Amino acid sequence: MPLPKAKSNALYSNSFFIFITRFFPSLASLLVMIWYSRHLPPATYGDYQHFWIHLLIFYPIACIGLHVLIVTYSKDTIAGLSKKIKVSYYALYVLWIGALSAVFAKLQCNAIDISCAVPFLFLFCYSLTFIFESFLIVFKNYTVLVLVNILYSAAFCLIHWLVLQQDFDLLTLFTYLLGITALRLVIYLLISLWHIGQHQQESDEDFAIGKVRSLWRHLGLYDILQVLSSYIDKFMISILLTSELSAIYYNGSQNIPFIPLLLSAAGTAVLIQLASNKKDNETGETIKLMHQSGKILSCIVFPLFFFLLFYRTELIVTVFTEKYIPATPVFLAAIFVIPVRAYSFTTILQRQHKGNIINIGAVSELLLACALMYPLYKWLGLPGVALSFVISTYLQAAFYLYHSGRLLNVSPLQLIPYKNWLLKLIIFATLFIAIHYITERQFTPQITLILGGTVMAISIVVALLIEFRKQREYGSE
Repeated sequence: MPLPKAKSNALYSNSFFIFITRFFPSLASLLVMIWYSRHLPPATYGDYQHFWIHLLIFYPIACIGLHVLIVTYSKDTIAGLSKKIKVSYYALYVLWIGALSAVFAKLQCNAIDISCAVPFLFLFCYSLTFIFESFLIVFKNYTVLVLVNILYSAAFCLIHWLVLQQDFDLLTLFTYLLGITALRLVIYLLISLWHIGQHQQESDEDFAIGKVRSLWRHLGLYDILQVLSSYIDKFMISILLTSELSAIYYNGSQNIPFIPLLLSAAGTAVLIQLASNKKDNETGETIKLMHQSGKILSCIVFPLFFFLLFYRTELIVTVFTEKYIPATPVFLAAIFVIPVRAYSFTTILQRQHKGNIINIGAVSELLLACALMYPLYKWLGLPGVALSFVISTYLQAAFYLYHSGRLLNVSPLQLIPYKNWLLKLIIFATLFIAIHYITERQFTPQITLILGGTVMAISIVVALLIEFRKQREYGSE
C-alpha cells in the first residue's frame, strides 16, 4: 500500500529556518574558538573554555526539558497550556533557575576568579532564551528568530575581537556578552507573550496533562544525559591526564559543527508537521516524513563524513597547526559517529510520548561508553576513548529504531531509507577516495583541503537538488 504524500514543502521550510536560526550563533562560536586558540596563552584559553563547558552542562538542567517539550505540540496546545499554568508554577521555575545560576556563579568565581553577578545573570538569561526560542519556533516566527540571531552572532564576534585588541580580561568579555544575551532574551520574551496573548484558537489535540507532565520529566532527563554524553569524556580526560593530552583529545574529539543543528532542526520540523497534521493514517505519514528527513540529511552528512575521513590530516594541520597532529587518530575515531546523524532516532518515540524508552537508551548509552572507555584506552590510547562513544551511539540508535518499529507495528528497517543510503555511501566513498588520491599528490595540504572542501560543497548541492527533484516528482518510497 503506498504511503500518503507528505507535506514536503512545509517540512523542508521548517527544517531550513530552524537550522538557520541556530546556524549563525554556532558559526560565531566556531570562529571564536579557532581564533582564540591561536592568539591566547593556553592557560587563559583554558579558563575561557572552562566557562562555556560549565554553561553547556548547566543550561539543560536549568531548562529541565521545557525547550524540547514545547516543540512536541501544536501552537494551539502550547498557547492553551501557557494560559492555564498557575502563576505560582512560573515563580517556582524562576526560583529553580535562580538556584542553579547561583551554583554556576560560585563555580566560576572559584575557577576563573570573576565577579559572581555576571555568571549568575548569564546562565539565567541563556537558559530562558532557549525556552522562548522554542516558543517562537512553534509559532513559526522565523523572521524574528533569524534576524535576531544574525545580529547576535555579529555582536558576539565583534565583542570577542574588541576585547582581544585591548588588555584581555574575562570579566569584561563576559559582561559585554551578557548584555547581548539579555537583549536577545527580552526580544524573545516580548514577542512570545504577544503571540500567546493574540492566539485565541482552541486546541483540538487529544492530550492529557498527566501525559504532558510525564513526557516533560523524561525529556528533561534525556536532554541532560545527552549533554553528559557529549562532555563526560572531555571532563574525565582533563582530570586524569596531563593538560597537553587533554588539549590533544579536546581538539580531536570536537563535535562537528552544525551536524547537531541539522539533526535537531529535522527532528523538530517532523514533530511540528505531525502535530499539525490530522490523525488519518498517522503511521504512514510518520514513516513518510522520517524517510524524507533521512534522505535529505544524508545528502549533507555522508559527503561531510567522507571529506573528513580522507582529509583528516590536512584539516587538523590547517585549523589547529602542526602541534596538534597527534589529535588526528582521535579525530579519525570520533568522526565515525557522523553517519548515524543522518536520522533522528528519537522523533517517533517523542511523538508517541515514550520518554521512558528514550531515557533507557540514553542511560544505557552513557553507562556503556563509560564502561568501554578504560579498556579501549588501554588498547588504543586516546582514540579508544573516542571510539567507546561511537560504539555506544550505534547501539543506542539500534535500540531506538527497534522500539520505534514496535510502536508503529512495522519492521525497524521500514523506518529508514536504507536503499537510498547505501547507494549514496557507495557513490560518495568512491568520489572522495579518487579526489583525495589525485589532489594529495599534486598540491600542498592547504590546496588539497580547499579542493576537497569544494568537492564536498558541490556534492552536497547536487545531491540535495537530485533528492528534492525525486521527492517532488515521485514522493518517498
